[in-house]
This record gives sequence, structure tokens and C-alpha cells, in this order.
Amino acid sequence: MATYAELNTENIVVNCIIADAEFVATQTDKTYVEYTDENPAGIGYTYDPVADEFVAPVVEEPAEP
Repeated sequence: MATYAELNTENIVVNCIIADAEFVATQTDKTYVEYTDENPAGIGYTYDPVADEFVAPVVEEPAEP
């Protein structure tokens, strides 16, 4: 078993699953990329296929009044 990020058409993670490679291979209508502790992913992350890495979303701090 491994952890996989499901990507939308814009390479943004929309779901994370634990599955085996055989299952992922049967999912022809979806795109899955394996992730690890060294290259973590989560919902909202962007996948960069050139660098083969996930990039966390930028969360802006609210401005102080």
C-alpha cells in the first residue's frame, strides 16, 4: 500500500487515498501521483510534474485592523 494524491486537470490535489498500485492502474478516468513523507501532499496542494514535487498552498495572514 502507498499514499496517492488525486489530481484535477489543473494538477491540484482534490483527494488523498491509500491504495495499492494495481488499484491505481485501473483508475483510467483519474490521475493519481504517489506521495511520501519527504514529498508530502494534501488537498489544495499543487503538483509540479517537471520537478516531480508537491507545493503547499500559500495561506495569507489576515491583516491586522
